[in-house]
Amino acid sequence: MAKPIIVLADGAEASFDIVKIDRSKIYGSRKRVATDAQGNPCVRASLLADGSELLLPGMTAQGYFTETGKPVSRQEMVGLDENGNVVETQPSTLGVAQALEGPVDPAEVLGLDLDSVFYLEAVAGADGIGARLKGGDVFKFAFNYSAGLETGTAYLVGNDEGYFALAGARAAPEWVEEAAVFFAEESVTEDAGDLDFDDL
Repeated sequence: MAKPIIVLADGAEASFDIVKIDRSKIYGSRKRVATDAQGNPCVRASLLADGSELLLPGMTAQGYFTETGKPVSRQEMVGLDENGNVVETQPSTLGVAQALEGPVDPAEVLGLDLDSVFYLEAVAGADGIGARLKGGDVFKFAFNYSAGLETGTAYLVGNDEGYFALAGARAAPEWVEEAAVFFAEESVTEDAGDLDFDDL
């Protein structure tokens, strides 16, 4: 099991065990398996363009190479910002107390570009913050499920069903201004009236 989410509110820590929620846990899942005439499962394969080789699962992989063709391992790779400076890896926040910010405007959650939803089970010290969450308060805190190049944000919410953490980033809507174009009736071609959909 993953380490707990620990949040710091009003000088007290509250700890929650987490379970990641996905569609299969809510709705269940089905897997369609193709079989041959004898009922054996089929395996996906790819044929090279010249027909010389048949590639089965596990026979191909993605790799990274320098300009001279030298392979580069993932351990050697680093993140860079827009100015070409090395970005330090940010550790996971699980198991480490994170300060809560808020309560925040619940509308922030509505504008969230959601990455993950976690169900939280209170372990210790959640009575105070739990009452506020069930009362409708929304809090946010720094959150990284695993180490990455930047620290994300999660929102702590609650209702009668329990507590939840919604991880993601604020969506930045792009408004498109488009002028309406109107055509004069005279511009409609004369044969447009010949279209008769009654016979279809």
